[in-house]
Amino acid sequence: MDDQDEPQHRLRFHVLGPVRADRDGQPLPLGSPQERAALAILLLRDGRSLTAPELVDALWGDDPPHRAMDTLRAYVTRLRAVLEPGRPFRGRAKVLVSTGGGYAVRVPPGSLDATVFEDHLAAAATARAGGDPAGAYARLTTALALWEGTALAGLTGPYAERERERLTELRATAREDHFDCALALGRHSESVAGLRALTAEQPLRERPRALLMLALHRAGRQSEALAVFSESARLLPEGPGPELVRLRERILAGDPALTAPSASGAAPPAAEAQSAPVPEHAAPDFLPPGPAGFTGRETLTAEVREALAAGGAVAGGAVAGGVVVLTGPGGAGKTALAVRTARTVRASYPDGLFHLDLRGTDPEPVDTGTALADLLYALGVTDAALPDGMERRAALYRSLLADRRVLVVLDDAHDTAQVLPLLPDAPGCAALVTTRSRDLDLPNARTVGVDAMEEKEALALLTAAGGRAAPAVAGGDAARSVAAACARLPLALRIAGALLAAPPAWPPSDLAARLTEERGRLDALHADVDVDAGTDVDAGADALALEAVCRVAHDALEPEAARAFRLLALPDTGPLDADSAAAVLDLPETARAEALTDGLTRAGLLESPAPGRHGHHALVRLSARRQSERTDSPPVRDAALLRLLDHQLATAVTALLRLTPDSPLPRHLLHHLATAGRPPADAGAARAWTHDAHAHVLATVRQVLAQDVPGALRPAVDLLTVWAELTADTARRQDLEPPARQALDRAREQSDDTATARTLRLLATPRPGPDTHERAAHDLREALRLAEGAHDPLTPLLAGYELGVVLLELDRADEALPLLVRAEEGLGREGAKGVAAQALAHAARAYIALGRPEESLAAADTAAERARELGHGRTLALVLLQTGRAHLRADRTSAAADRLREALAVEPEGTDPRREALVWTWLARCRLAQLRHREAVAAADRALALEAGPGDDRVRGLALAARGRAQLALGEPRLAEGALREAHEVLTRWGATTEAAEVATLLAEEFPAGGRGRGGADGPTP
Repeated sequence: MDDQDEPQHRLRFHVLGPVRADRDGQPLPLGSPQERAALAILLLRDGRSLTAPELVDALWGDDPPHRAMDTLRAYVTRLRAVLEPGRPFRGRAKVLVSTGGGYAVRVPPGSLDATVFEDHLAAAATARAGGDPAGAYARLTTALALWEGTALAGLTGPYAERERERLTELRATAREDHFDCALALGRHSESVAGLRALTAEQPLRERPRALLMLALHRAGRQSEALAVFSESARLLPEGPGPELVRLRERILAGDPALTAPSASGAAPPAAEAQSAPVPEHAAPDFLPPGPAGFTGRETLTAEVREALAAGGAVAGGAVAGGVVVLTGPGGAGKTALAVRTARTVRASYPDGLFHLDLRGTDPEPVDTGTALADLLYALGVTDAALPDGMERRAALYRSLLADRRVLVVLDDAHDTAQVLPLLPDAPGCAALVTTRSRDLDLPNARTVGVDAMEEKEALALLTAAGGRAAPAVAGGDAARSVAAACARLPLALRIAGALLAAPPAWPPSDLAARLTEERGRLDALHADVDVDAGTDVDAGADALALEAVCRVAHDALEPEAARAFRLLALPDTGPLDADSAAAVLDLPETARAEALTDGLTRAGLLESPAPGRHGHHALVRLSARRQSERTDSPPVRDAALLRLLDHQLATAVTALLRLTPDSPLPRHLLHHLATAGRPPADAGAARAWTHDAHAHVLATVRQVLAQDVPGALRPAVDLLTVWAELTADTARRQDLEPPARQALDRAREQSDDTATARTLRLLATPRPGPDTHERAAHDLREALRLAEGAHDPLTPLLAGYELGVVLLELDRADEALPLLVRAEEGLGREGAKGVAAQALAHAARAYIALGRPEESLAAADTAAERARELGHGRTLALVLLQTGRAHLRADRTSAAADRLREALAVEPEGTDPRREALVWTWLARCRLAQLRHREAVAAADRALALEAGPGDDRVRGLALAARGRAQLALGEPRLAEGALREAHEVLTRWGATTEAAEVATLLAEEFPAGGRGRGGADGPTP
């Protein structure tokens, strides 16, 4: 390829959603909707030319504008300038070309998402015809991932309408085929929720209903499968078709051809009665790498394997799968034994091996809700779809494991309450739990003690760890003395073996003497090594042995490595990546940090639980911290933590700018960054880093605030503020509340009004409970007062905007409007166009609430247009939702429906289930206002299906209320009353007092003293 051809090869075009184009990942300004439509029409011609009159007709149909040809030529000129900015004046175009009185777009294969989509569909069809459902499933997964909303969203004209219908039909069929393949692969339980959503979205299509019936039947939910048929008989205008009728008859008859896939084959798709083989695939393995040179423990390994097998056969207990608890002192090798045993039985758990470090011996063990979030993420649940609250997470966890066979290793458990919700309770699943506590009481669990190694095993491990020194180590009294000095603990033996192997190598006799001497010194000093406080395992002698080994190993290190060993133990974050380690150690080169951590790992002093991450074993970390207290001054230790905090803040800022380029937060940090952090490559990398770093960031903030590290308050507040934006609209946003309260206490102690105001703003997010909006309004007013008094340029704008939104929810539009207008103007001056557009959209709601419809319409249209220009999906969706609500309140129901449907189309389905559920809820209310009651029920059901994952009670209450109103209008009073009563209960519990009162009034009017309500007996309206 020559240089002249290269620009077009870098172009990518997207029509499976809003029409857009990018070059090297950078979006291109394609102009007005009609210019985008012209480009889309030519792109969809697949390189074939279209005459100018044909293009005019495709754009405007029977109503072209005056001088349409001139307008068309202007479109072409502007598009060419964007697509080929380096083309010389009057140079020949190579992308949008002229062809004999017309135009064509010539781009390489794979440049247009619609073409790629159809190619994948064709490949999937070939795979299905060839009996390869797994291959077809993979192709369809890739194809559907290309969609970003409604095809050609926002474009008008006859050609756009026809193509939109064609592509939408292809997508609908592809989604059905995707679920069909999933059922052929045995994924019936996990398909139920998606099929329910699909039937709600496409209520008149029969095939999704057939697939849903089959999925429910295979999941053992026959009554629900038959209920789908009954609902179909009520909803479908001409009743169930032949396929649904036959499927119902086969379910009632117990047709064995409908059974779920077995290990050797797959049951038929919904419309077929033939089996398809399930290809073999490797189970996902999330276990950490086992220690090198694992030896011994054959008897214990066999005992654990036997316990797992026996536990899985337990019937009638609270836990259906096998549960084995490995208990013993720290350093005895419980984790290594669990990991090794798990890998030896992986064939029994084809759906995966999972691992979770519960950090039970840390000052702050992992809470159960966070642990469930990590397990759900490993099972494929995104942060956006993560449910609120431990109970909902536990329910989703159980449902995802219902038809899987997995083994979960729960490492370093703290107590029974922490572990119990994490146990898989499905038959065929199992759990291995390691703990130092003997008080762990788990149902149907078998306990296996893991103590010091037998002398023969200890000598074998010491020899293996000795590497090159193995001949000198093997056997002999000196080796026995080393093993005894290590209390025959595997962790201590590995460190001792590394000392024997590393140059200058220690002779075994010298090492034994040195260890014995150090142990004697510790005994004499009565060192405080109660590392197992809170447990019943008396590991004092074992801890002293390990402490002695760590001290000897530390003293044998070069000064730079010894410093790294001590300082890397200071953060509470757990294992660090190389960039974070370099920050802690104040090293300009990441490579140097990698060399140090690799060397310490070879010395047995660090572990590498995941590629690129290194950390201390809990007991070694305690020893290293004690060594740091003896060696490093408090300012040195504080500076290490501050450098890590600065690095995390710098990286978080770059991640935020990748995701929200116009965010005002990076320009108004309270802390002056000393480093550049580790900039993520793109938005996807920014999201991935945010997920991976979440626990580490919060641990650092909690630590520096708890230790009151000098100079840490302001960067900690900055990091919490940026992190709140990065985790917005996800359940992980709630994790910020405890450290934010810590920061608020420190800010008040230090009389730092700016930090106090910013922290109060973070804590003002409305959350479930009585008076939720009143509490949020109070905190935001206080934040506003303090920020203005401290001359903070940013917080008054953000807090004012958020206060305006809260006041709107309290029906106080007269107070909200001036705050929103001021925020929109100030944020616009700051260059924060996205938040400014959102403020203007909320102002549109305030205007209409105050009876000012013209100003409301102008504000709504301006906000939407500005958001479209930004090209930022989340911002546009939020703006369209609020402008849709404004149009609905103004009784402009068609405009409201258009805005809400567009809000659903701007981002790929499933990007943000919470927001999608809220949009569907308001679309249901819109359909109610249009008297399209059956569509209102379908929209409400779609909202409820989406809400079922994240568990947003307010959305659930609003959707149930809309559903109940629609069912009331359809003459279904019994169903309506149930929905309305549940809506009232949910909304009251959440604290949505206005909405709850509206539902209560309706219930009192329609169902006085338990009456049947209008419409008589349940049944469809004629």
